[in-house]
Amino acid sequence: MMENEVEINYWRSIHNEVDEVLENLQGIVLVLHDSMEFTQFIDFFQKIQSNHFTNVLYISLTRSYNYIRHAMELKPFDRKLIYIFDCVSGFAFPTEDHNDNCLYHKPPQDLAQMKEIIKYGIEKCNPDIIVLDSLSQFVNFSQSSDKDVRDLSLFLQTLRNDTLNIHQKTVLLLYDTKLGSSRILPDMVVDMMLKIEIVKKKNLNGKHKLLLNYQENQIHYPV
Repeated sequence: MMENEVEINYWRSIHNEVDEVLENLQGIVLVLHDSMEFTQFIDFFQKIQSNHFTNVLYISLTRSYNYIRHAMELKPFDRKLIYIFDCVSGFAFPTEDHNDNCLYHKPPQDLAQMKEIIKYGIEKCNPDIIVLDSLSQFVNFSQSSDKDVRDLSLFLQTLRNDTLNIHQKTVLLLYDTKLGSSRILPDMVVDMMLKIEIVKKKNLNGKHKLLLNYQENQIHYPV
């Protein structure tokens, strides 16, 4: 990318359409969020293809299986079987006895190793939906180098060619925007970009509650 090139991103709120958008969500989807808790992610995941039962491969680079299991006990999934690939506890090599829904792996060092983990996970659980949490372990959209962008584009193109098919239709790439404002986004190699913001609102009883505000990327072009 040229140093003097500036890109503008426009977003539109899809709060009134979110159920329909997420119900039919397919392809490679980049999900930008601001450090959401896993229980809040559950609210988001529940809306995706919610009209039928789905297998989900959740590859975690940020949360341990024990943490995720505790969150799911507090807020169980409905009509989704979650298969967890724990790349956080991998160095400790926890026992996998009597646990059919979790595998442990050392954290991948790069996107090439990440592709192998995804391939192995697909062989183990044949998922409908694949979730990578988080892409921010490999790239920082606030200060990406040309090499970072090229490596990411190649990774996403490989995902499209080797992973998406009639069964595996949806890949969610989570990205935590706490790293800074996202200036460079891979719009040409993803099918959709969603931004989820946590909004604190006061209800009629004067109590605050957290809501998820959804926005979809509409236009992305250099000026």
